[in-house]
Amino acid sequence: MYHAYEHYVIKNVELWTEREVIPQCDIEVKDGHIKAIEKHIAVPKSAHLIDGRGWTLLPAGVDPQVHLRVPGQAEKETAGTGLLAALRGGIAAVLSMPNTKPTIDSTEVCEAAVLELEEAEHMTGVKAYLTGSITQSLKGKTATPFKELADWGVKAFTDDGLGVVDDDLMRDAFKASEETGLPILQHAEFPGHGGVLAAGPLQEKLGITPYPAAAEADMVARDIQILRDYPKARYHVLHVSAHETLELVASAKQQGLHVSCEVTPHHLWFSSDEIKDDATSFKMNPPLRGKDDKRALRKALAEGVIDFVATDHAPHEASAKGQNFKTSAFGTTGLETSLRVLLSLVREGCLSPQRLVQVFSTRPAKFLGIDREIGDITVDRPMAAVLVNRDSLEVVTEDDLYSLSKNSCFLGEKLDGKIQGVFLSDRYYQF
Repeated sequence: MYHAYEHYVIKNVELWTEREVIPQCDIEVKDGHIKAIEKHIAVPKSAHLIDGRGWTLLPAGVDPQVHLRVPGQAEKETAGTGLLAALRGGIAAVLSMPNTKPTIDSTEVCEAAVLELEEAEHMTGVKAYLTGSITQSLKGKTATPFKELADWGVKAFTDDGLGVVDDDLMRDAFKASEETGLPILQHAEFPGHGGVLAAGPLQEKLGITPYPAAAEADMVARDIQILRDYPKARYHVLHVSAHETLELVASAKQQGLHVSCEVTPHHLWFSSDEIKDDATSFKMNPPLRGKDDKRALRKALAEGVIDFVATDHAPHEASAKGQNFKTSAFGTTGLETSLRVLLSLVREGCLSPQRLVQVFSTRPAKFLGIDREIGDITVDRPMAAVLVNRDSLEVVTEDDLYSLSKNSCFLGEKLDGKIQGVFLSDRYYQF
């Protein structure tokens, strides 16, 4: 449920931003904008009081890799359930991937997606941005009309779910990035490896071909080599899973190339040793890798080699996931649990509070160019924040999942940070 307040004051709350942690303060919001942040604010008669004692307030999140399945895949997710899932997770903006039906490869499909999203955006206050595909119908043969899509307003280009194999098409994409200023998001995977799980106990038990790290790292190495010819292009590696990829990204950054990357909450939390035999929600692309990779991902996130966190929220109907790891669809959901995973990593000492704010909110907001609206809590900015109880350590259940689909690998996990509510402008969504 939500309340609409023209004027409200949050009292006695701990405040996290990327700059600092303030143990206790008051925050006054009027007409959707932050009016004051002070040690003590006398509550005006016109204002509604919200008691934040014992709770923490931080900027609402931005998730730059979400499969909203809009348009055309309502059996997996609808605009309403997808944006409600984001809201439940303290996320104020998402970037939707183009592997829809039809593919988002033209302005006409963009318009169709917007029509589906409008009501849900208004209902939830969550903003959904679109990506355009790199190739027509994701077939890897012909480039999309990059300039038309950029002029329409897409935020990036990607064939997510499939790696772009053709060198010339990657050159076309990087040239378009230089011309439009938009990033190219690569699902780094050379096909033909035949694997669905990385090497690990379950892969060995099932007797199936392992999904090698080289499928990811080799494509990133190829892309970086091509990128050298396009020094103004922006290249972003989606859902990094392997330490070999991290080494390539770190080296490219040191050389001054415009390279960035992200990691998912599930790759930070699980390894291939922890996959449950009967839970196909643990089948995702790229797969969970070994403990050394998980440690490397956590270290790279803390140190800044990894730029931010994105969920790769991939809802599926139950029949598509099934119980067979060989035939099940790839993907796990993650919108509702992303912040809770990061708060759990703060408790474990893997992340500082300031770094959590950066990777959950500030950095992805800057990446998408929406950092004037989301990513900070300071005077005169629009209010976009999430209120959490950091003393809460609770098991994730299906009741926590607002997505239409329930294929979450976090079901049954104990995670920190019960989300109490989300502030978006003059609205307070209370959970």
